[in-house]
Amino acid sequence: MLTDQVTKTRSPANLQFSHMGLSVRDIGAMENFYTNVLGFTVTDRGLIESGMKSPMSLIFLSRDPNDHHQIVLTTGRPAQLPKNECNEQFGPSINQISFKMASISDLRDMYERLMEAGHGNVMPANHGVAWSIYAHDPEGNNLEFFVDTEWYFPQPFLVPLDLSLSDDEIYSETEAFCKSQKDFEPYKEWRKRIGPKMAGYRSI
Repeated sequence: MLTDQVTKTRSPANLQFSHMGLSVRDIGAMENFYTNVLGFTVTDRGLIESGMKSPMSLIFLSRDPNDHHQIVLTTGRPAQLPKNECNEQFGPSINQISFKMASISDLRDMYERLMEAGHGNVMPANHGVAWSIYAHDPEGNNLEFFVDTEWYFPQPFLVPLDLSLSDDEIYSETEAFCKSQKDFEPYKEWRKRIGPKMAGYRSI
């Protein structure tokens, strides 16, 4: 096939992930969640009517002035979508939207914010390579908030994250079971090892 030939003769495209758009039903509720609970700022909003079956409202959101938008909310989501057939925690199309955090304390703060906002299906999880909290936004999109650890072993892996433990206890417990896993290595060593396999990466 021509596509295969192009892939073999060209170096990988020079790109990096930038932002994503979500089709929504209740754009007001979604704006409230992403701004008031997650701390995004509305950078623009507007309406597209030309070429549409019905007008499309858009809200642009960002947490970084270097990015005009990191998430775009747009109307047009169908009234009903089927549940994920493997696990209803995850979406039928978008499996999850993940947000990186700096510390376990930040993760605890997000857990408290989600509980205070009354959003269900909050699931703390320990992947070994990361500590995570999974939760749903108002329209059921699965969100992950995570903190990278210092350790790597082959994924996927998930056990419950016990937030009743202190930060030091979580750190020590995670380090111990990571080091007991087959093919364990420090995360920095894994990054050094995997980096050369990403030969197409170029900074934009």
